[in-house]
Amino acid sequence: MFCITEDFLVTKHGELGCIACHGGENILSTQKAHAGLVRYPSADAGGICSQCHGNISASFATSIHYTVQGMRNALADFTHPDILEEDGGIKAAFDSNCYKCHATCGSCHVSRPKAFSGGLHSQHTFTKLPPMEDTCYGCHGARNAGEYMGMVGYAKDVHFEGGKHCVDCHPVSNFHGTGAVEQNMYEVGLPKCTDCHQNIYLDSNIPAHNVHSSDTMSCQVCHASANNNCFDCHAALTESGSVAGTSTSRIMFKIGLNPQITETRPYKYVTLRHIPTTAKTFASLGGELPNYDLRANWKYSPTHNIQRKTIQNENCNSCHGNQYIFLQQSDLRENDSEANRKLLVPKLP
Repeated sequence: MFCITEDFLVTKHGELGCIACHGGENILSTQKAHAGLVRYPSADAGGICSQCHGNISASFATSIHYTVQGMRNALADFTHPDILEEDGGIKAAFDSNCYKCHATCGSCHVSRPKAFSGGLHSQHTFTKLPPMEDTCYGCHGARNAGEYMGMVGYAKDVHFEGGKHCVDCHPVSNFHGTGAVEQNMYEVGLPKCTDCHQNIYLDSNIPAHNVHSSDTMSCQVCHASANNNCFDCHAALTESGSVAGTSTSRIMFKIGLNPQITETRPYKYVTLRHIPTTAKTFASLGGELPNYDLRANWKYSPTHNIQRKTIQNENCNSCHGNQYIFLQQSDLRENDSEANRKLLVPKLP
C-alpha cells in the first residue's frame, strides 16, 4: 500500500496489471518475479506508452522536455555543433548532470522527476493533470516554477494566488511537443499576457499602458518581481565518479536591452536573468568554451512572479529614475561574457 492505493487497481492502468508495463513474472518468488523488471517503463518515448498513446508519444519524442535540445544547443553555441558527439569533459558533464532534466511520460503523470526526488506522487495513480508542486516544480523549482509558487524570491505570482495551474496558461503542446523537432522553448508557442489581457493597450484607464507602446517593453518589466540569478558554475567529478556542478545564487531584478528582437518578442527592454556559465565552468574536466565571449550570460527571462503593483511601477520615477534596476557596466563581473555589453542600458530611458 506504500506504492499503490486500492483506487488505482480499478483504473484503466491498474487493470492492465504490473507486468504489462514493468515486465517481470507473476509468480510467488520475489527474486524470480522481479527478473527483467523495467523500473522506468516510459523512459523510451516510443515504448510502452506509445502502444495506447501513439500520437502523443510521437510528438513528445521531439519535444524539448524529452530531448533537452535547448541545453544541447547552449553547449554547442559556446563550443561547436558536434561537441556532444565527442568524448570529453563537456559530454561527461552533459550526460551526468544536464541530461537529468530529460523528462518522460512518467516524470509528470505518475511520478516526480528523477532530477527532483523521484518516487510516485499519487500512489501510482496516473493523473491527467499532474500536480505542479511535485512535477513542474521538480525541474523548474529554482527559477520559474519556484518563483511562481513563491518558494524562490519575495512574492508569489498573482495568478498562482488566484488558483491557476501551469496548464491554464501553457497549452498542452508546450509539454507534449508540437510534432516538430523543437530547438528551444521560444519556438513552441509560449503564452503571452495579451492572450488574456487583450485590451491592455487599446482600452486601458492606466496611464502607463497608454504612454508606452506595445513594443517598448515586456509586461514583466513593470509587473515582475526580483528573480533568481546564478553565478560562477564549476563542474567537477564527485567521489562516485559522476559530475556535479556548484554555483552561487542571488535574488535580484534587472532590466536590459532585448538580446534578440523577434515578431513575438518585439520589445526594446526586457527582464534579464544571469545564468551560471563562465569560461572556466568545465575547466576541471578538460572542457573549454571557445565561443564564450560571443554569447551573453545575461539572458532574456520570462519571469513568473507577476504582481499588479511592484517597486518599479509605483510611479514614473520608480523606473525612469532608478538606475539600480537597469543592467549597467558596474553589474558585469570580471568573468562575464563580453557579449553582455550589448544588453547594457547606459542611459536611463
